[in-house]
Amino acid sequence: MAGVSPTTDPRSYSWLDPVSDEEAGRIVFSPAGEMLDDGDWYLDATSPKRGPVLALEGEFVPRQGMYIRRSKVGEELWGRLTLAAAGKL
Repeated sequence: MAGVSPTTDPRSYSWLDPVSDEEAGRIVFSPAGEMLDDGDWYLDATSPKRGPVLALEGEFVPRQGMYIRRSKVGEELWGRLTLAAAGKL
């Protein structure tokens, strides 16, 4: 994926295939450069097997990154996304 910008289309990430179209439509992506809130959790859409990661003060989405933040999707969807990232959905 070097040199290619990640997309905000949930259907371009195969690990999100198990989520419904309705759920996919509620996913909010945080693109490269966006500042993360201290203590928020995120999934790296480009590398979901890392699992949920806790953001620390001063962190931001890295270049070529695309994150899904817990605070932007709600608890129910977050739970489903973490299962999908782990291949358990």
